Amino acid sequence: MWCVIWKKDNIYQIFTNIIFETEKKALEFKDKQKSMRKKHDCRVVEFDYKYFDGVNENEID
Repeated sequence: MWCVIWKKDNIYQIFTNIIFETEKKALEFKDKQKSMRKKHDCRVVEFDYKYFDGVNENEID
């Protein structure tokens, strides 16, 4: 399972409550979001509950 996270106030948090089956689908979703193209540092990562509370960059697997 994969999710999209974004950096807000130096913390990476889940961008949306949608969980994706594959990394490819998550990347397609991320690339379609206009607000994420250049403005925000966003990443596709394997789903983990820790992203709901937010993590620092060094905590991302």
